[in-house]
Amino acid sequence: MKNLPVNLRDKIDALYISAYEALEKKDVNTAKEQAEKAWELLPEPKFDWDVTLSFVSGICEMYKELGFYENSHKIVDQLLSSDHLDEYDDGPIFLKGAIYFEQGELDLAKMWFDKANTISKGRCFVSQPKKYKTFYSEYK
Repeated sequence: MKNLPVNLRDKIDALYISAYEALEKKDVNTAKEQAEKAWELLPEPKFDWDVTLSFVSGICEMYKELGFYENSHKIVDQLLSSDHLDEYDDGPIFLKGAIYFEQGELDLAKMWFDKANTISKGRCFVSQPKKYKTFYSEYK
């Protein structure tokens, strides 16, 4: 993986911060616009950078919060089908489960949480909202 230049990383981070600030103010259009600008700044191939996982998480979390589930699935699916993940990378798999959970697709959420849980041996839930672990524990 290549290192993204710090100045470009800072620009992208600033746009994500702006997007989350807009989301807090319920300004959905600005939030989506800022998140998409951030994603567009990430050079191709998008999954070949040291910051790829955090930026994928950022854009997908934003789409998830905005209810744009298909947009979020599309990016995660592209990452999952790329050759840029290690066998221990449970984050994108967990994210896929979280997207399905928020959509109300609970069977699919459980399936993806199962995969992430197996890879991480339960650590995937540690820094996540408690609702995901509660659901997973009760749905088993």
